[in-house]
Amino acid sequence: MIPIILASGSKNRQTILKSINIPFQIVVSNFDEKNVREKNLSVRAKKLARLKGEVVYKSNRGIIISADTFTGCQGKVLEKPGNRAEATNMLIFLSGKKAVNYTGFYYQDPDKKITVSKTFQTKIQFRHFYENEIEDYVNKFPVTRWAGAYAASELYVMGMIAVVSGSLTGLTHGLPMECLIPLLIRSGFHSTP
Repeated sequence: MIPIILASGSKNRQTILKSINIPFQIVVSNFDEKNVREKNLSVRAKKLARLKGEVVYKSNRGIIISADTFTGCQGKVLEKPGNRAEATNMLIFLSGKKAVNYTGFYYQDPDKKITVSKTFQTKIQFRHFYENEIEDYVNKFPVTRWAGAYAASELYVMGMIAVVSGSLTGLTHGLPMECLIPLLIRSGFHSTP
């Protein structure tokens, strides 16, 4: 059977994909995301996911799964912070605000001629963050690995979010499983708990 290739180094994406007990390989695209600066954030997320997948597909035969995740809030795009100070500023900015998590998703099965490229939006209402909480949080968690300096897969971070509407796994793990599992079934794979 054709191999499944996750075109991502994200530990969260790997964790959730492992949870459905389907074997897969990891091939990181190393695509330079700074080359894509679409003003429409939904288009940007979809384009980034597709380009990452296409880069990996050029040198790997298999079903390609790729994604890209970032947060938009009041006209700002919050990607991975460069350092803890930048992460602190992002969290201060997000405190008490509504934001949108954009997860671009790309799936290509060349044998079954299935190609899906789309964006999943998840609306988030953050609760108020306290100054000492932000300081402790930034020192405890690997904030520079997470878009917007947060990963909703972490139990503590779940308590920082008051309301969520949209793709839960798109938000928590950067991979919309509600879309991925049916696609894998169409490709001949069956997930098991």
